[in-house]
Formats: sequence, structure tokens, C-alpha cells
Amino acid sequence: MKFDRVLTVHVFYDGNLLGIAELDGVAHIYANGYMYGLEERDEEVYYLSPIAPELLALVMEDWAIWVRYLAASGTPEAADARHPALARDRERHDALELAIGDRVAIDPDNHKRFKAVFWASTSPPDPQALWDGQRVQWRPVRRTGRDAPAAPDEAVPR
Repeated sequence: MKFDRVLTVHVFYDGNLLGIAELDGVAHIYANGYMYGLEERDEEVYYLSPIAPELLALVMEDWAIWVRYLAASGTPEAADARHPALARDRERHDALELAIGDRVAIDPDNHKRFKAVFWASTSPPDPQALWDGQRVQWRPVRRTGRDAPAAPDEAVPR
């Protein structure tokens, strides 16, 4: 069985919905197709689009800020924190959030469909393991509907 690394989890509700993960070792944005209106029925289908290296660098820097915030939970440093950053990281987080904007999204013209199974890196009770070090197994999904290629007589030459 081959597993890829989950790099970030931006949206989580009963499972990973949006974030960055590797596909064959290359970073991609992933989004749950059902939750983001890309799939009508299948809640297990994820859409993956490559992420530009400069955007990946910004997202990973902001993710590190969030991981520090999470790790500081219950410490004196967390007393002045405001989700999702410690006080010392707040200014940089705000700048990164502005620079990233709404770009952590699937490219409608460049994506692939997969079913996914996510695993935490360690067994509970380590709450940070849920976010940091997850693994994912991607299985390709046959394209249907609006993702299907045109019939041969309708195909546009490339």
C-alpha cells in the first residue's frame, strides 16, 4: 500500500475537507467534492489540483504558525493568543492570510478526482497527531458527467 503525506488541513468536519497533500510526492490542493459542490452524491471523492511553489511556501509558513499555536495550548504563551496564532506570530499570520487569500482552492481547469482514506500518524490520545503527520491513500476515480472527456466526434483537436 502506498501512502502520501498530508501537509495541511484547512477545513475539517468529520474528516479532512480542504488542505494540501502530496500526490506521488508532489504537493496538491485537495477538496472534498461533495462539500464543495463538485460532486452530487459521493462524499468520498476528492478533487486535487497542483499548487504553485510560491503559494505552497506561504501556506506552509502559515501552517507552521498554526501548529505552534496548537502546541502551546494550556501554556502561559497561549494566554495572549488568538486563534489561529500566538501573539508573537499574529502580525505574520495576518500578512500571510492576506497574501494567500482564497487561492487554496481547486483549479476548475486542472484537477484530478480520487477517493481518499486518511490516517493520523500516531494513535490517540495525541491531539496534534490528527493534524500533523497524517497520511493519505489516493485511489483514482473514473471520470463521469461534466468531468468526462467529450465523445470522439465532439473532441477538440489539441
